[in-house]
Amino acid sequence: MARVRVLLARHQADEVLALLEALIKGATTTGHFDRVIEMRLLQALAHQMRKAEREALSALSDAVRLAEAEGYIRRFVDEGLPIATLLSRLRDQQRRQGPTPYLNTVLAAFPQEGAGAKPLPHQGLLDPLSERELEVLHLLAQGASNQEIADALVLSVQTVKRHVYNILGKLEANNRTQAVMHAQSIGLLSEEQRRRMTNPSEQKGTAAFAYSVA
Repeated sequence: MARVRVLLARHQADEVLALLEALIKGATTTGHFDRVIEMRLLQALAHQMRKAEREALSALSDAVRLAEAEGYIRRFVDEGLPIATLLSRLRDQQRRQGPTPYLNTVLAAFPQEGAGAKPLPHQGLLDPLSERELEVLHLLAQGASNQEIADALVLSVQTVKRHVYNILGKLEANNRTQAVMHAQSIGLLSEEQRRRMTNPSEQKGTAAFAYSVA
């Protein structure tokens, strides 16, 4: 999936679609529908990049169908404004058949321009970290385990593992320490946060970091 995101960042939509086709079949067969949702969203973005809006909305509609059953919201928000734009078009389309309460809820979760939304920092990455991934990264830098991050951000451990995997891929790191070092070098973390990760004796307990997300 990290490779898919890098290809998407490079606007190589055809390569993204070819790679996702096989990945979606595999994830569907094994019942990993949370991954299928993510893949469908990236598929929608790739189709939109090719100016194929009908295909983009079809992929997005499939993602919405799967996500609605589980009540997923953050999965869409993490993909940012491009997905919000497509979701708005999908809602306009589906409103012709009736109310769209779930789409209304998802769209309302996106930061509203001019409403005090905090902009993401300039990251200098081909595939920038999402707001949620930045939150996870800051907790990683404080030495938090997957379970501790899950508790602090009210996520499942499996979701945290997926975020960590994505962070490592985007930062081109082999482990958490490398990721934190790279993040600090490009200004995503303070020197103090990097020092806590590389000096375990200085790490805080769960109570100290649970709500210290930047």
